[in-house]
Amino acid sequence: MESSDPGVHKALAVPARRVLLAALTDAAEPLDNRQLAGLVGQHLTTVRHHLTALVEAGLVEVRQEEPNGGRGRPRLLYAAAPAREQLAAYRTLVEVLALGFGASRDERSVRAGEAGRIWGAAEQGTGGSLTGQVLAAAKRWGFEPELRTGAGSKGSQASDGGEVLLHGCPFQHNAERHPEVVCSVHQGLLDAMAERAGQPGTLRLHPFVGPGICSISMAGHLD
Repeated sequence: MESSDPGVHKALAVPARRVLLAALTDAAEPLDNRQLAGLVGQHLTTVRHHLTALVEAGLVEVRQEEPNGGRGRPRLLYAAAPAREQLAAYRTLVEVLALGFGASRDERSVRAGEAGRIWGAAEQGTGGSLTGQVLAAAKRWGFEPELRTGAGSKGSQASDGGEVLLHGCPFQHNAERHPEVVCSVHQGLLDAMAERAGQPGTLRLHPFVGPGICSISMAGHLD
């Protein structure tokens, strides 16, 4: 299912559903609702409600497992839809590639940041304000960006230019294990974007400022 489908965006707008989907994506086999409830620490009734929404959005598949001996109610098993399984394969690939950036965390950070900068320099600018470019790029990278400006910005890292909160990282599992690679690549991309706009050093990524949330602080007036 395409990410532009409004049903997908609506289903993933609830953080608890993103947690369930991530758990199913990482699971080695289909799980029932009780297993999921114990895994993610949500109430069973809440899990059932969110699973229904994820199934309706096409993000999760459900099948019945008949009870042994043919008695009792069928057990419902849930699994990530094929598109999410493909994403899991990409996550595994990222994990393997991360190890090739160097033997130490510092070495991996430097190399990953440079790779992001080179990749970002090759991209074509979208025009408009740097803020608009950041929001558009964050969507392309698989995030759900939220713009906050001025004094109302969340977190101590916000500047006069405000910040962009990044929800729903598609590679959160990899970023938690190897932030020196995943986050450094994104910082390199931001550096290249700011340099292309003639505003070097104005964009700074702050990983994990909240549960499942990163942010980009934007220094100064970026319109």
